[in-house]
Amino acid sequence: MTNSSNQIKGFARQQLVNSLSNKKLQLIIFPTEQCNFRCVYCYEDFEIGKMPRWLIDATKILISNKMPNLEYLSLSWFGGEPLLAKDILFEIAEYSQSLAKEYNCKVSGDLTTNGFLLDIKTLTKLVELKQNSFQISIDGDKESHDTTRLTRNGRGSFDRIWSRLLDASATDLDFNITLRIHITDLNHESVLKFCKRFDETLKGDARFRLFFKEISNLGGDNQVAIQDLTAKRTAKELAKDLTNRYSKKSKKLDSMGHYICYAGKPNSLGIRANGNINKCTVALDDDRNNIGKINPDGTLTLNNEKFSTWIKGFTTLDSWQMGCPLSYMNNNSVVGDIAIKKVS
Repeated sequence: MTNSSNQIKGFARQQLVNSLSNKKLQLIIFPTEQCNFRCVYCYEDFEIGKMPRWLIDATKILISNKMPNLEYLSLSWFGGEPLLAKDILFEIAEYSQSLAKEYNCKVSGDLTTNGFLLDIKTLTKLVELKQNSFQISIDGDKESHDTTRLTRNGRGSFDRIWSRLLDASATDLDFNITLRIHITDLNHESVLKFCKRFDETLKGDARFRLFFKEISNLGGDNQVAIQDLTAKRTAKELAKDLTNRYSKKSKKLDSMGHYICYAGKPNSLGIRANGNINKCTVALDDDRNNIGKINPDGTLTLNNEKFSTWIKGFTTLDSWQMGCPLSYMNNNSVVGDIAIKKVS
């Protein structure tokens, strides 16, 4: 057996161990589901606002109940735009870090953000709290980006985001930023132009990397716009070519062929801004994804059948089922069979 084969098997084994460990926990937290953008292909409806006080406190109680038995806590911030509620983010992250020192638990965090509000003061605070890994979407260079990633008032957003990135690069702060480059049928030339811009400015900064991803239809009300961006199906090939071209600077989710989606992991849960518990950050209006709720006392009430359906890949070891439970469920009929009791 070759060393590379051993590495791949070891990687897969470690992923399985980490995903099943009760010493590790990932909480995907929606501090708000409002957004300052109105991207033309977005699947969200923005009907839910900021977390109410009771829910912030309940989330902190949940963390305090879990922390004594944890070695690692990951806080992933989602929205809407999580930096619209950075006060909530800061409060929960500060609380988690204070407990971590008491219980010798490592806490880290990442944000899925549009980058518009990521000024240096905010970035510095997030780095201090070890919430210092970011994914920021870019839809090609300015002329293309500003037609699809619009602010709520209908203006382009590229200049402000690019300024934030350059400002961040000019610091010595400890962070990692993945630029998720969205590719459509209409923006190939603009994406290549952005790559040239990146090469001339940020390529030498090890804290930045690229993730090339074709736009896909994730649902929502913007079906006409999505159809225009994806009808020719040419984006996937360019994403593949650019991933290879930037092999040293690009992120590959399944580079070893053993990707396990967070939604399929037993020790990953999403807390929405209304207190509902989800597994997936995409299918927000899908009843299968509403697996329970968090209670004011910090306990979780989970639907056994729904929960077990999302993590069923760990009983079958099917790579599709583990890599994207939502896609698998949409193409197969599955019924949960793993009992999950109410947990504190």
